[in-house]
Amino acid sequence: METKEQEPWRLFEQRGAACRLRGDAAGCAQAYYEAARCDRFLRSQREHYSSYLFTLHYLSGISTEELARQHFVYGQLYRDELAEMEAGGGEAEPAAMAGHRLRIGFLAPDLLESSAARFYEAMLDLPQAAFEVFVYSLTDIADGFTQHVWRTAEHARVLPPHDIEASERAIAADKLDILVDLGGHTAGGATLMLLAHHPARIIIEAVGWFDTTGMPTVDYLLTDDVMDPPGREALLSEQPLRLPHAWCFMPSRAMRAARERIGRRRRKQAPGSVPVRLASFQNFLKISDDTLDAWRAILDRAPQAHLLLQDTMRVPARVTELERRLRAAGLPMERVTARMGSDDYLDDLAQQDLILDTFPYPGGAMTATALYLGVPVLTLRGDSHSRSVGASILTAAGLPELVAESAGRYIGMAAELIVQPEKRMALRTRVLEGVLLSPLCDPAAYQKNFFDFFSKIT
Repeated sequence: METKEQEPWRLFEQRGAACRLRGDAAGCAQAYYEAARCDRFLRSQREHYSSYLFTLHYLSGISTEELARQHFVYGQLYRDELAEMEAGGGEAEPAAMAGHRLRIGFLAPDLLESSAARFYEAMLDLPQAAFEVFVYSLTDIADGFTQHVWRTAEHARVLPPHDIEASERAIAADKLDILVDLGGHTAGGATLMLLAHHPARIIIEAVGWFDTTGMPTVDYLLTDDVMDPPGREALLSEQPLRLPHAWCFMPSRAMRAARERIGRRRRKQAPGSVPVRLASFQNFLKISDDTLDAWRAILDRAPQAHLLLQDTMRVPARVTELERRLRAAGLPMERVTARMGSDDYLDDLAQQDLILDTFPYPGGAMTATALYLGVPVLTLRGDSHSRSVGASILTAAGLPELVAESAGRYIGMAAELIVQPEKRMALRTRVLEGVLLSPLCDPAAYQKNFFDFFSKIT
């Protein structure tokens, strides 16, 4: 019998975690792939492959077709369950009765305050006259946001995290019309493992994951025409469920307080600033080589600009690694600052003149947070669902002019804003005042769109 020390997949798993802490995205992806390849336990093999899929999004040079194919491979890890379903008949249950409140469930690895929670909170507050809401968490760890969810949801359940079959049976027993998965390939795909036998009549992937799942038992992917325009269906294992806008951002209490402070301070500011403050408050793993090349070109064209890079983690080794990459990419280090993450980032974020989004893995909640605080964000539209998240958020915010269609245009748009202080100041005012009136921050319209679409598919 092999000991834990002799099992090679454990070594690769540890290597993947170490690469993440070092800020080595390519090493992280390779380690998790090797862990999945040599793992002899199906459950942990699925977990490692989910981690591999997540880290693939950090890397440049992967075609959208190859990225989709790698997700579809994940679905093959459920071939035994799919065969069981086919052998059992798999007949669809009858549609919901007219006048029946839709029984809708939301499944998440946890219900803690997080970047994803800022986008799915609007879903959990669906009107009780039309929906009977169930929420499921895989942990009983709680914070203030969890307690808020427990108070407002009609039914709240903590599922046994280590008993997949019991958790799936518990969901199936609630006889849901719709189950919305908020986890996808985050947390090692823990929630996807509960969907293998299709425990609800309709299953939708939404918000907490930002790409196709590759799971044959997931029916729909929540999206819009920006992330998935007609013609991209072959990149998805699900049917696209297109809302007018796929995102609704609900700021936290801390964000609302920061916006109030910033609004008072900004009214006293003079237009323009030197140096011009460019920034990225993102997970350093998202800073790809292609992103570094674009940022170097921007700084080369704008000697009056300074670039601040702040991580989402407090790990000194990640700062050291990014600084090495910055120097290797030829960025002017005297005008670039890289630093660790901090919980007290909102006021610093609000003081920036322009946020430069990363690609091919763009920002999500950080983009919406910056816009809410009145800071413009420049993003590059990609050629797939995951690579167009930033473009979708900016479109929902009423700012499509900040979406670049090519790396060259991304560089040019940034350079143009840097040398036009009056235009930057006018844009900041428009962002601060306009975002609250946009679809991005309109939960009532978002919930109505949900009801309209759910009524059609049920």
